[in-house]
Amino acid sequence: MIYLRTRLKGFLFLALFVFSFSCKKESPLTPRNQFINSEKPELVKDWTRLSLDLMAKCNGFNDLVSSRAMFYMAVTMYESLLPGLEGYKTLQLNISGLNTTLPQPVESKEYNWLIVANQALAIICTDLYKSSGDSNLSQITTLRDKYINIASNGLSDEIIRNSKDLGNEIGWKLLDYENNDGRADYYLKNYPEIIMPVKEGAWIPTPPDYTDRTIMPNWGETKPAYSNNISEIHPTNVLEYSTSTQSIMYAEATEVYNLTTNLTSENKDLIKYWSESSDSRATPLCHNMLLLAQMLDDRDFPLDQAVELLLKMSIAHYDGYILSWQIKFQYDLLRPSSYIKQNISRYFIPEYSCLPVPEFASEKALIYNASAEILGNYFGHRVAFNDYTQSKRTDIKTNKKFFASFTELAKEAAYSDLYSAKHFRTSIDIGMQMGYDLSQKTLGLNLKK
Repeated sequence: MIYLRTRLKGFLFLALFVFSFSCKKESPLTPRNQFINSEKPELVKDWTRLSLDLMAKCNGFNDLVSSRAMFYMAVTMYESLLPGLEGYKTLQLNISGLNTTLPQPVESKEYNWLIVANQALAIICTDLYKSSGDSNLSQITTLRDKYINIASNGLSDEIIRNSKDLGNEIGWKLLDYENNDGRADYYLKNYPEIIMPVKEGAWIPTPPDYTDRTIMPNWGETKPAYSNNISEIHPTNVLEYSTSTQSIMYAEATEVYNLTTNLTSENKDLIKYWSESSDSRATPLCHNMLLLAQMLDDRDFPLDQAVELLLKMSIAHYDGYILSWQIKFQYDLLRPSSYIKQNISRYFIPEYSCLPVPEFASEKALIYNASAEILGNYFGHRVAFNDYTQSKRTDIKTNKKFFASFTELAKEAAYSDLYSAKHFRTSIDIGMQMGYDLSQKTLGLNLKK
């Protein structure tokens, strides 16, 4: 009788254990528990590379406009993945003007966050890159459908529908935010008609092309991503205009003149490697973002850190161009080639053109050094690497380069402008300093709860 009761208790315990296990197995995970922090960063790489490809095909997309598009793409990716990223918080308290309440997942519903993000990204990118044309925009649909097919494997129709619906809601909400920042149509306004101030040492149309309109002169008034990146960063030194042969400007103009009138084939290859007028892949923004994607290819990097890195790089580029344009038009300094023609050699004509904007300070130095510091923060400041971002170019002899650090890359990119008469040395030095300051402000953005 005791034996029978013992067997009965054992049987009941076993049945209770099986029942409780089966209940747990069938109970769906809540959205809060479906974290994807450690997933592979393919989503980040694919949407970044597609954005860069479409930017190159959009009419009116210079680096200023492109930085805005990349910023909104990165914000959309971050916010649409946010419910699946453990320990992260919304940007709504940090990003300028993002004071709207974004759609949130319903507690009782299940979602796939990759599908959510793809829907939102497809909506925002279709609007951002609409000037590329319908045939190019079809790439967005292709990439969206690729991830839907990958992520939908084994999911119910309900989960897929929930995910698409939430992604659409987030995408449309962020699209409304993007369309109301006052810059949505600026790809159509590269060269507005304005009258530049007339004063000694001010910017004038620059040889060899003598373009007589400045590019987007009021871009410095654009609403930044992070307001502290603009209000708290200033040049520590200013290059003063002077025609005295004993002045710093004259000495630096002489340096540029000597370098540009004795260019070797290696010098010319260096200039073309870093010149945005040579190839769209060589613009500071595109070069840095291609390098980001390359480093994600080469390193074992989780999704959450990849999204965080993309976001901070995008903020640095967007705010960096706003800050740079603000400084340029505040100090309104002529280019070295103009100064050389006026004060050193009246027949001087550089081989390479530059953007029709005032010279001080170097936007290339600012953007490259900000990017170098951010990449170094995530991958290591002393990590050596090969730069393959220009490897498909056939117009340069050296299309792959080895660098001992990201800072070394930034310095080569920035100081290459001495050889093309685009900048004075002081302007590059100050651009590097401001880029470092910008990186520290941006890295200080707290995304964690």
